[in-house]
Order: sequence, then C-alpha cells, then structure tokens
Amino acid sequence: MSIEKDSQINVVVNRNGKDDTVDLMGVYKNMKCSLRLYGWVILLCVIVCVSVPVLLYQFKTVDSQVASVVTLDYDVVCKSDDPLLTPTPMPVDDLSAPDGTDLDLSQISSAYVLQKALNSVVLSKDITLSQLRDNIKVERILTEDSRRQQEVASKMLEDKNGGAYEQLQSVELTYINQFIVSLDNGFAIPNSDKKIYLPDDELRVLLDRVLASYNDYLATTYADFKLPGDEISPIDIENLDIMESLDLLRSAMGTLYEYCDGQPDEVKEYRSYRDGRSLNDLMDTLQTAQDVNVEYLYSHVYANSIAKDREEMLGKYRYLLREEQTKLDVVNENIAYTAEILATYKYDSISVENQDSDSSKTTKITTEYYNKLILQQAKNYEEAAALAISIDDLNVKIANLQEGTSKSDIEQAKRELTSAVSVCKSVYDSICLQMEEIMSAPFYTSYAEHTAAQGEMTPNFLSANLKKMILFGIIGAFLACGMWFVTAFAAEMKRSRKAAEGKGGKQ
Repeated sequence: MSIEKDSQINVVVNRNGKDDTVDLMGVYKNMKCSLRLYGWVILLCVIVCVSVPVLLYQFKTVDSQVASVVTLDYDVVCKSDDPLLTPTPMPVDDLSAPDGTDLDLSQISSAYVLQKALNSVVLSKDITLSQLRDNIKVERILTEDSRRQQEVASKMLEDKNGGAYEQLQSVELTYINQFIVSLDNGFAIPNSDKKIYLPDDELRVLLDRVLASYNDYLATTYADFKLPGDEISPIDIENLDIMESLDLLRSAMGTLYEYCDGQPDEVKEYRSYRDGRSLNDLMDTLQTAQDVNVEYLYSHVYANSIAKDREEMLGKYRYLLREEQTKLDVVNENIAYTAEILATYKYDSISVENQDSDSSKTTKITTEYYNKLILQQAKNYEEAAALAISIDDLNVKIANLQEGTSKSDIEQAKRELTSAVSVCKSVYDSICLQMEEIMSAPFYTSYAEHTAAQGEMTPNFLSANLKKMILFGIIGAFLACGMWFVTAFAAEMKRSRKAAEGKGGKQ
C-alpha cells in the first residue's frame, strides 16, 4: 500500500452492548422533576446542621476572667535612719502601707473584705467565701530596674553561668504602686466536678465590690477617723471656781485649735454642702471666740483676782506651785546629767580601750544613742521653760489672791463664763459636724483607685456561634444538593442502560 494514497483502518471493539454515556440534559430533567422534594430535603439538612453548634453550645461552658488595675493613692512617711530628721510625708511609689510598712495584699482575699463585698451585691447564684477566695489572684508589677535585673539573672541561668544563683539571691525586687487583681468565673463546688458560673455583668460587679471593700479596709486601718475630744462639756462651772473653769476652757480651746491646724490643706479647704463653710472658716470663728469670749474674761478675772472662795483657791494654787517646782527640779537634774554625758562626746569620737594591751585608741563612731540624747536635751529645755512660765503664773495668782482687793461682781463673771462656755461648745459642735462630713467624703476615704473590670468575657449566643452556624448551614446545603444530583444522575444512568439493552435485543 502506497503511503501517498488515502487509507483508513477501522478498529471495532466489542463492548458487549454496554453504553456508559450519560445525557446531562436527562440528569437536569430528573433534578427538575424532584425539585419540590429536594427543596424540603435541603431545608431539612440546613436546619439539622445549624442546630449542631446550638447543641454543642449548650453542653460547653467557656470560663471567663475579669481584671482591674489598682493604684495606691496616699502619702507615706519616708523612712530615715537619722533620728534628727523629721519624717516627711511623700506620695507612695511602691507597695508600702501608709504607715511605712509593707502593704499586705493578702487582705484582699481576707474574710473581712470578701464578706463585706458579698453583703453589698445580690447574685443570681450563691457562692461562699472560700469559693470566692480560690478564684481571686493578685499580680504585682515590677519596677523597670527590677525587671531588667530579673531578665539578666534568667539569661545567666539559661547560659548555665555559675554565678547565676548568687545573682538571683542578691536581686532585690521592688514594685510600683500598682497591682492587678483578677477574678475567674467558674466557682468550684465541693465534692463535685461541676462549677457555679455567674453572668458576666455580675462577675464585673463582684470584682468591683471586692476592691471597694479593700479600699474601705485600708481607710479603716490607716486613716485617722478620730474626732476632736470634747474637753468643754466636762467643765463644771457650779462646783469649780471661776479661774479653774477658765483655765480648763483655755486649754480645751487650744487643744481644739491644734487639732484643726494639724489637718491637711485639702481637709481645711473642703467646703460643707450644708452651709458652704470650710474648716479654715471654723478655725477663724474658734479664734474669735477665744479672743473675745475667753481671753478677755480671763484677763478680767486674773487682774481683779475674782474668786468665789479665796482660801480654797489659795490652797489649790500653793499645792500646784509645789508640784510644778518639784517637776522643775527633776528636769533640771536631767539637764545637768545629760549635759555631763554630752560633754564627753566631741567630734563624733569616743575613746575605746583595747583589752589585749595597755594602749587605747580613738574610734570615730556616730551612734544613735548620742543623737537621742541631743533630742532629749532639747525636750528637757523645752519642758523646763514651760514649767518656769507655769510657776511664775501661779506666783502671780497667789499674790493677787492674797491682796484681796477685788470688788468685782462674782455673779456677773459667772454669767459671762457660762456664755463663753456656750459659745465655745457651739463652735466645737460645728467642727465635729464638719469633720464627720469630711471623713465620709471620697477624697478622705480613697486609698486605692481601681479601673473598671476588663477582660475576655463569655460571648453571647449569636457572637459565639454565628460563624459555626453559617459554616454548618453551608455544609448541610452542600450535602443535600449532592444527594439531589447523585439521585438524578443514578436515575439517568439506569435509564441509559435500559435503553442500551433494548437496542441490543432488537438487533
């Protein structure tokens, strides 16, 4: 056979009468015929698959946690080894308590704080103190220097450095004046694997109440809630002599003024919601009452030697004079003894004898003992001066009473004394009311401020399952559509085979 000529070779393969071709139009027609049926099937599959995340959500509980940052806000007394230095209040920059000691953070989970927190909130489920205590965690925050030292020591441990352990032991960790308090959800039930879960809002409120209770604990422990003592009401005008009552009244007014003057500036400047007055205003009123009502009457009684019973007063003043003189003698002896000791202490040096030899050597030593002696000597001189003034005053009073030249009206002096006591008592009551209001004010009771509770909370139903519901719904629809196509395809395959078999029989 020549290559140039056309040629054709037909190869016939015996397929035993089988035809594997499928008409896609037939498949489409089959799917169209079962459209209504499989529409319901698709809907049913979507509903079933969407329900799967819902069922899983009912049996699965996600633990959540809330946390707050607590900042200490008060002044602490700066620590000093020198007893001659006066302690100065400084803003707290570490975890020191207001009295200068280390702050006890374990009190956050104490029974006092937790019970007060539980009593101040209504929960949907009851939890005990022990359950609440187990879920509270406190995390302190290192200063930048301490954090770097810790990182260096940890790096040395990783490098297997021989001095790593010594480095770790020498690191003194310090913390800033902030710490983090967290509260976990899921409170364990004794002898059970189940837990009690609170709603997210209740968990936030509960942590807020715990930190508020801890602040109350700090204020109760370290704040000075002491009101000024009432030294005016005990003054018995009827049984005491006029001069005795005036002495007590003057002392009471002086003590009251010192109490007010010793308060911080923010306390003095606080204005009452009742009358708009501040403690500074009340101090001015107190000073006016003392000058007009007390000192003027005292000068009048003192100059005119007004007394209800001269002999009795003379006996009291003489007795007081002997007591004051005895005290002054003791103080003078202390001054002389202390001065003798201090005279041997020059240029911070003392002579120390060596027991192993006859020689002696001088060692420069600054001791706290001598510093205290210096302070004590200053107090001795101050006490001696006060006693000398008191003795001079008693001598003048005795001399005036001995003259007996007073012709003043005693009843008039008693009426003025009663009026002065009434005015001073009114000022004292006003100061007490002002201090009670101040002590309940937030600025006076806020020792620790905390942020709002934050953290990953338990998501709601839709946000927690929306993606899963959409995904499972798509999978259900895909499965139903696949079943629809496979059913129509199988029906068309069956029809094609029957048609092929029919053609084969006819041949």
